[in-house]
Amino acid sequence: MRKIVNVTVGTDIKGQGGIATVLRGYRDSGFFERHNVRLVATHNSNVLFGQFGSVILFLTALAKIFIYGLFFKVGLVHIHMASRGSFSRKLIVARLAKFFGCKVVLHLHGGEFREFYVNECDARKKKRVRELFESVDKVIVLSSQWIEWAKETFSKSDHIDVIYNTLKRSDGHQRYTKVGSILFLGRLCKGKGTFDLINAFQKVNESCPEAHLYLGGDGDLDLYKKQVKNLGLEHSVSFPGWVDGERKAELLSIADVYCLPSYNEGFPMGVLEAMASGVAIVSSYAGGIPDAVSHNEEGLLIEAGDQDGLADALIKLIKDRGLNSQLVGAATNKFERCFSEEAIMPKLDKIYAELLSGDVQHG
Repeated sequence: MRKIVNVTVGTDIKGQGGIATVLRGYRDSGFFERHNVRLVATHNSNVLFGQFGSVILFLTALAKIFIYGLFFKVGLVHIHMASRGSFSRKLIVARLAKFFGCKVVLHLHGGEFREFYVNECDARKKKRVRELFESVDKVIVLSSQWIEWAKETFSKSDHIDVIYNTLKRSDGHQRYTKVGSILFLGRLCKGKGTFDLINAFQKVNESCPEAHLYLGGDGDLDLYKKQVKNLGLEHSVSFPGWVDGERKAELLSIADVYCLPSYNEGFPMGVLEAMASGVAIVSSYAGGIPDAVSHNEEGLLIEAGDQDGLADALIKLIKDRGLNSQLVGAATNKFERCFSEEAIMPKLDKIYAELLSGDVQHG
């Protein structure tokens, strides 16, 4: 009798970005061990030899899935997908999984997937997107907004459920809040609102001279360092680069405000990390952010691109210490209720149990 396994397909768990962070959370919670999961990486942003290395990595991933299909009994294949190249890779993976008769879970992470579908896909590719979403056994999305989009886009949507991202609550790091320290974590690019944040910070710096902006992430650092220099903010803005692990925990422990003024998002891990670490939040209404943060309840939200509104919100949370503490307390409570491992992982366990028993219940 062949051994029963489940396969999770996504970016390299040791890599950067939201999907890798989610996968590490699943691993650390014991989810992979409970469900006898085998990890298969189809992508790694740090792969050697550029595009050639990426092709080799993907072909290796397909070979692994093929071997699992031949020599193991694969219950389900859980595919973590973003947009563009990720969609093209995962479409092939899904077809291979179906060839072996596996149940398929499609887990959509890409905050720009709607834009990708509407503006970047021709009629043929849109058809392939619809066929993929409608053919799998379960689709997991990260916020209620994606459910509404799915209902408008696909002829079948009753197999689509919202499962929020999760992570371990912050522990072992005492907070040493530096009043006025603003932390951004993520890719430095226009879509994440980096340009807007730097411009807004000029106004913040004038009102709060003690303020300091930490822009943690990769991307076009030279472009944004030039912007900072042109605004005369070199002494008040730091670029620590991509941070993870202990360094990320250190920055969160000193942060007064976490800021993510994105234009597009799925369900950003950085917002959850701030909630779990006791850091006040200023963000935009993009994607699933309002599912986590209600304006003036767990944080302050602004419209993406509103630089003046962004600056005013940051100044407010630096100067109004009572409001800062109030929002932090509410956000911490909501994290425990809605986004902790104890709140989220049983929902994923239930999906696996239903699919593997053949008793699929639609939410």
